[in-house]
Amino acid sequence: MKRHFDHFCGIDPSWTGKKPTAVSVLDRQFRLVDFVYSKDIERIVQPLRNYKNAVIGVDAPLVIRNETGHRPNEKEFLKHFARFGLSLYPVNRRRYPFFFPEKLYEALKTIGYSFQKGNIFEVYPHATILVLFNNMRVFHYKKLRSEEKLEKLEYLRKKIETFIEIPDDFDAVRGDVKSYEDFLDSLVCAITVGLASERSFLTFGNEDVGILLVLTP
Repeated sequence: MKRHFDHFCGIDPSWTGKKPTAVSVLDRQFRLVDFVYSKDIERIVQPLRNYKNAVIGVDAPLVIRNETGHRPNEKEFLKHFARFGLSLYPVNRRRYPFFFPEKLYEALKTIGYSFQKGNIFEVYPHATILVLFNNMRVFHYKKLRSEEKLEKLEYLRKKIETFIEIPDDFDAVRGDVKSYEDFLDSLVCAITVGLASERSFLTFGNEDVGILLVLTP
């Protein structure tokens, strides 16, 4: 991964394409400069047309070649991180005959983003949160009731804001818990690739099966 990107993009995609995908863009000073929340793939990709010399972190598998079980990069990741209590949902062709992030990756490749070029990576927000924000413990915030989840999300936002600046005009999604969660997850994805441009990280997999990037514990 090169060290001189001008923008850091985080994408939290819908796995089915039926729900909106969140896209956040940070500048080199880690200020949030753009946010998109849409089901339209052209609208999702548009920020990457606007911001040149960017690196993207996506919270999803982008290549699925295995029929069953975990993908090879997921197995590598689990060898390193399972001891911290982190798990990964197995993604395979049998479970997902259609997988929207694969379609999104194909669209991003047409505008110059690929594993081969080293400017897009799969990332895992739970791993980033564990390393940066929660003293190497898993931060549980997904499967909770709305009120309890919102409390956890506000805690997560405060941690995120120790790294980035979020202007007030990007708070439109805050009223809906699911969209707020997607917004924050996309920010964590952007932070992951942003920090990887200046500190150590691990990668799992390769250009053929997908490259999962994780900040070094």
